[in-house]
Amino acid sequence: MRIVRVASTAVLAVIPVLMSAAVASAQPNDQQPSAVDAAESDRFTFAELGLGESTTIDLAGPRTRLTVPAPAGTVPSSLTAMITTPAWVDRGWVDVESDGRPITRIPLDDAAPTTPVSIPLDSAQTVDGVIGIDLIPSLIPDDRYCADLQSDALRLIDATVEYRGQPTVPATIAEFLPALLRTLTVFVPAEPDRETISAATTVATSVVHHYGSQTVQVQVRPDSELQGAAPDGPFERSVVLSTNSDAGAELIYPVEPAPPRLYLTGSGSALTDQARLITSNLAAIAVATAATAGPSAPNAQVAPDSVTLDQLGIGTVTGSGSATATAAVSIDQTQLGRSASNLSVHVIGSYTPGSGSVRASMNGSPLAVWQADDTGRLDRWIDIPDAALARNATLDISVDHPASTSTGCAATAESTVTVNGTTVVRSADSSIPAPLGLGSMPQALMPQFDIALADESYAGAVRAVTVATGLQRLSSRPLVPEVVSMDQALDGSAPAVVIAPTADLPDGVTLPLSSVDETTFRITDPAADGATELTVDTAAPYATLQVTSVQNKAVLVGSWNSTPDSFDAILTWLDADPARWFGLSGDIVFAAPGTEPMALSSTALSGADNAAAAADPGSSDSSTVLLVRVGLAVLAASAVAAVVFVVRSRRKSSRRSGSE
Repeated sequence: MRIVRVASTAVLAVIPVLMSAAVASAQPNDQQPSAVDAAESDRFTFAELGLGESTTIDLAGPRTRLTVPAPAGTVPSSLTAMITTPAWVDRGWVDVESDGRPITRIPLDDAAPTTPVSIPLDSAQTVDGVIGIDLIPSLIPDDRYCADLQSDALRLIDATVEYRGQPTVPATIAEFLPALLRTLTVFVPAEPDRETISAATTVATSVVHHYGSQTVQVQVRPDSELQGAAPDGPFERSVVLSTNSDAGAELIYPVEPAPPRLYLTGSGSALTDQARLITSNLAAIAVATAATAGPSAPNAQVAPDSVTLDQLGIGTVTGSGSATATAAVSIDQTQLGRSASNLSVHVIGSYTPGSGSVRASMNGSPLAVWQADDTGRLDRWIDIPDAALARNATLDISVDHPASTSTGCAATAESTVTVNGTTVVRSADSSIPAPLGLGSMPQALMPQFDIALADESYAGAVRAVTVATGLQRLSSRPLVPEVVSMDQALDGSAPAVVIAPTADLPDGVTLPLSSVDETTFRITDPAADGATELTVDTAAPYATLQVTSVQNKAVLVGSWNSTPDSFDAILTWLDADPARWFGLSGDIVFAAPGTEPMALSSTALSGADNAAAAADPGSSDSSTVLLVRVGLAVLAASAVAAVVFVVRSRRKSSRRSGSE
């Protein structure tokens, strides 16, 4: 049964001492800087707004829609950017409208490849916390060029939006999260328990998911720093977690006009219930400064075997071009809600009729080709092999028409291809993705996963939150993490994240990269029978983030062979630029002192050993001194920072490897 109690006052039955200290520190004589002093400039880049590094203006369709957040109390006043101009444009313009009303017209010519633009937004209407801007291009091509609408599009680059006004200070829990958020700070006890760490990961991942493509920075701080902490700026929020027998959520205002901090209290699962409140549907009715959420554990969403593009939120996809047109359908496995296998797509749509061919490819790899005809109808199943799948993959449906016998641009007449939103994507569940690697994260951890920490301290809480939020940034669906014991994480049925020193990992955990002793690495390729070893002449501390399987389930393992500093360096590096999480490949992230973390593949590393063995078959069981030009050289150089090393390429049977 779900129970929600909303109080009309700001006082819970029991307020922890921690809250009292915060209130005491915010008396009028307090010298804390005001929120106005601490606030950053009210200017956001498109990337911060979740609109990407650049925006392509569709030349084939009627208009391109931009949705810009408008936090309560502020008005987006202007949009500044550079707009690129294709070489084939002689002259033209881009009309800018909002809600059907003209705002401005941007003139274009061929004088320069880019044109600075400034679009006033004061007159744009705000609806449900956002303003919609339509970009409508009208281009006249130069008669010396043939226009290519698909490859030479208009683009907005280096775009920023400036805001005018002072964001409204939240008066209720329902208003706590603003439309724009730069930083979320989660305060946890200096000595947190397992439930508090679990609640911290829940707050962090739910907020990151709530803001979608906005790059919200998440910080974890000990509550001992709370009293001296500066108040939040208008686009910052703080959540304070503490253990208390009385569960609840309450807004505490440190100083005027700073935003309030949200204090969440409880014990055991009750604390996690409060953590889920701020991004749940219940938050909309929490129209008071204090509330208590009852049990609200999310049900695991079972991914359907079949789903349409409309149901995935992709909708109808259209492409156009000269002679060749391509509709690019992005398939995100996190949208499917699981790690998929046996994936097939029933493509339904149309194309410009005529002679030629229709092609289907996945990330550039051909899947099928058939003859085009005069019906222009698409109705075909496309099977996608598991080896072609990735976290995000693009299915291209292209139509190729032969050039006509005429000359000039008429020889490459415009073609279009449309994949309807009724197109069906069918898949099966794959408990262990193939290939199993960093590209299988986080879909291999869906719908729920465990987190196990050898060190359930404040430092462990920081690591758990950092890994969980990094994984959430990769997912279009909310992740559901829970901190559990090491035994439960490895012996249970749920996929897991494990963070522990290498020496504390159970024997049942076999990593792609491990150490035999202080100077010898062992590379175990999951797809091969055997292991490759690398011996360096100097011992060095290192840390890794690796993907493996335990009892037929995916496990992401963070480990280190000395102190955790090198592992924390990996997390700091990943967290500094969220795009780095998206760029990870292979199944190993490796870091050693003095080097930048790098992504490696156990298959590639063991492939270097295969190449050496193929060149000299008789050397597979002997010690060979060589300079390895691929993965092993990279690994060794990172581990010993340019010292001389020796590679012992040695194949072992899987039985012998398991016994050592």
